[in-house]
Amino acid sequence: MGESHDMVTRCMSFTLTEQFMEKFVDPGNHNSGIDLLRTYLWRCQFLLPFVSLGLMCFGALIGLCACICRSLYPTIATGILHLLAGLCTLGSVSCYVAGIELLHQKLELPENVSGEFGWSFCLACVSAPLQFMASALFIWAAHTNRKEYTLMKAYRVA
Repeated sequence: MGESHDMVTRCMSFTLTEQFMEKFVDPGNHNSGIDLLRTYLWRCQFLLPFVSLGLMCFGALIGLCACICRSLYPTIATGILHLLAGLCTLGSVSCYVAGIELLHQKLELPENVSGEFGWSFCLACVSAPLQFMASALFIWAAHTNRKEYTLMKAYRVA
């Protein structure tokens, strides 16, 4: 008689230290060696959203300073920070998808489990283009205002 391996499926929450644990070549087998690609993809998909959030908050502070100082240069900086935040969000989504695909190559899904992306994944996919659009709008606004400011200055001199 062969051994029967019944897989038990249940949701578990991970602590912060467990988020950074190494992934193994053979999932669940600590003697199979560390799978560096899956390990770093997992870490990046965990850290990049926080980097993106930090860039967005820093951009908001710089945008507030731009409003108070009535200067154009902070608006460009805000646009660049939004662009970097969008890249971080896009990188996070890409790392997640790549990590899941690599895991599915090693493990088959149990019969009663569906492997579909959820609503939070869809929100992340929508947020990256929105961040890029916000970046483009900030940079465009700074560029447009600079032209108008230069024209007004030339008119005053004349």
